Amino acid sequence: MAKRATKSSPVPSVASIQPAAFLERNLASFPNALARAARYIVENPEQVVRYSLKELSTFSRSGEASIVRLCHLVGVSGFSDFKIALAQELALRAQSEVGRGASAERDQITHFAEGLANSILKTLTTLEIATLESVIARMRRSTRIDLFGSGVSGIIAELFSYRLLRAGFNAHAIRDATLAHEIMNGLGPNATAIAISDSGQTPDSVEFLRGARLARSFTVAVTGQERSALTEQADATILLGKLDVPAFGGVVTAVPRAVFLVEVIAILAAKN
Repeated sequence: MAKRATKSSPVPSVASIQPAAFLERNLASFPNALARAARYIVENPEQVVRYSLKELSTFSRSGEASIVRLCHLVGVSGFSDFKIALAQELALRAQSEVGRGASAERDQITHFAEGLANSILKTLTTLEIATLESVIARMRRSTRIDLFGSGVSGIIAELFSYRLLRAGFNAHAIRDATLAHEIMNGLGPNATAIAISDSGQTPDSVEFLRGARLARSFTVAVTGQERSALTEQADATILLGKLDVPAFGGVVTAVPRAVFLVEVIAILAAKN
């Protein structure tokens, strides 16, 4: 009479086994002899793949029988298959580290983009349309509009002047502090002076507004600080949203929200 065939459980392939991960998860449940061997393997996997069974027994201070038992618990038939599975696990880990490095760079770039986007959204929440419309009305009555900024704020001043010129205003940007000092002395009641400083503390920008104010010009501070030395010299203050990303060392992270702001001014100017 033929024996009835029995269904056996599928044996996992060596490629699907991760010995070090298995041993680490179950380390606390092993008896002392097995635990010593398991701990050594988890802490020294790169060395273990090159050891013989006898060498691992010596270095881990565990019997060879205990190590073979560990191999069976992991799901392989012997120490040779165990080392093959361990080597494959280490290769997968190395690939994963490379992937994580690329992912970390991607995460950093994404965080940076979110910081720039948030700076625009924060600027939107700080905008006071009535203030902007008042500034626009005063600029329309001005014979000249002078904008000053240093460093990145100077770049922003040039962007402002370009956009305001295209919107029909007689606007000019100054980035040289000496020239700004000379110009502010020649301003008068029919002029508008706009100083741009994210910190609100840039000495040259503060001095530019102070001089323009003494000349009875209309003064405007564009800054990220509501209370500052710059706003003390301003008839009107336009606030920029706080930056979540650094704005130093030559980076131009302050520019996107300023572009948004001057475009809003241009939109409002076109409607009035």
